[in-house]
Amino acid sequence: MALIVSFIYFIFFGKYQAISAVYGGLICVLPGMVFAFLVFRYAGASKNKLVVRSFSKGSKLKFLFTIVMFILIYKWQHLQPIALLVTYAVTLMAQWPIIIFLNRVSR
Repeated sequence: MALIVSFIYFIFFGKYQAISAVYGGLICVLPGMVFAFLVFRYAGASKNKLVVRSFSKGSKLKFLFTIVMFILIYKWQHLQPIALLVTYAVTLMAQWPIIIFLNRVSR
């Protein structure tokens, strides 16, 4: 989703808008990957406490990683904040229809 929005920004607004859009997508995707890695490390009823602990740790790290990425990327000289925030929001919101669709398919 982030790449599609970035490509649209590139076509209509130019290189710096597209790069900012890519950064917005990365701010959403990379912390999510860290979270998924930590949460899905353990499985099974015997590892219940480890799953809960890794979920808590993953949530905290995802939040911290997102904040750090926003701070680091906002130091970029040619940043276009609207493109970054729009792509971040679109990428973040794109997760929900996928979750709903997969939940209906699995029933």
